[in-house]
Amino acid sequence: MSTRVGVIGIGQTPYKRAHPELSSAELIWAAVDEALRDANVDIDAIDVIIAGVAPDALSGENGVEKTAVLGSGKPFLRVNTGGATGSSATFAAADYVASGRAKMALVVGVERMGQATSSQNVFNTVFDPIYEKDFPLTTITMAALRASMSMRVYGYTSRDWAEIAARNHRNALRNPLAHLKLDVTVEDIMNSPLLAWPIHRYEACPMSEGACAMVLAAGDVVGSRSVAWIQGLSSMTDSYAMGDRINRAEGSLVDLLTLELSARRAYADAGITDPRRQVDVIELYSPFSSAEAMTYPALGMCAPEDGPRFVQEQLADVSLPVFNPSGGPQAANPVSATGMVRIAECALQVRGLAGERQVPDVVRAVATGQGGATQFSTVCVLGAEPPE
Repeated sequence: MSTRVGVIGIGQTPYKRAHPELSSAELIWAAVDEALRDANVDIDAIDVIIAGVAPDALSGENGVEKTAVLGSGKPFLRVNTGGATGSSATFAAADYVASGRAKMALVVGVERMGQATSSQNVFNTVFDPIYEKDFPLTTITMAALRASMSMRVYGYTSRDWAEIAARNHRNALRNPLAHLKLDVTVEDIMNSPLLAWPIHRYEACPMSEGACAMVLAAGDVVGSRSVAWIQGLSSMTDSYAMGDRINRAEGSLVDLLTLELSARRAYADAGITDPRRQVDVIELYSPFSSAEAMTYPALGMCAPEDGPRFVQEQLADVSLPVFNPSGGPQAANPVSATGMVRIAECALQVRGLAGERQVPDVVRAVATGQGGATQFSTVCVLGAEPPE
């Protein structure tokens, strides 16, 4: 990145099933106003505005980003990469600043899924229309397919998924913005209804509404503001068809090749050689706890065959990174914004502003994003110090 870029402003609404009390414009402005106040700037200081909004059919509203007038005469664009929309929009804003085309950029993600009835139909279009549409694939059965493959190939158990979910739900109890705040045990999770074997209800994300906004600034205008510096970022896209990825040599369907490649590039930019010891917090975009386990090898936490052992290790070893202190997507999953929320939560941790969910002494944090049938992957590294 030719110009140093930092996150100086963050705003989030509470996340819940629906926000009938707010119009889309009001929901957007609630997050934007908080981010601008956090950055101590007004809208006139913003040079470009990026909106992260997934397909309109998810919200049942055409051009939801157009409902809010965020500033006149400013470049404005919309980004959509499915579940990775929020992180992709943030990357676009960072590129504007890093290239020198903007001194300050405003990025906002908004989800209104609670007012639509078509969301599951939209999710079911992410699969190959020729070879995979004959199968009754949905986002849940897709996740179940990958979870069962992980159990067969690497030896995970249903209890592994439940223990990850229990930790995420415990963390969510400290997050005032969380949609779900469930005080549940591992046994409660394993006894919850099956959605599609081996995935139980309490291992899955909710359908959430909400908005997230951030102000990104060039290093020479940050001044004395509290800042989380973007030390590295990378985005990779894989083959559209899941069938192409099932058993390929360079990485199977459960090995998350694009996430691994993105992590390598982002780590190299940030100077990370040992992520287990050089990263304090990791916010993962993993809508299912089984999907979270698949990220551990991709992010350099362990070898793929050691994944089940690492599930237990990260629950017990306090020297390892803290995963999802916000509760992650199992606490709230506003699809268009979820990837952005991961970056925002990491920035709050680095700035020491995460409130009750703050992890002590955070120097560096990593946020991931994933979309489509896990073919889109992003990794963003944020730190207390600017990149060299």
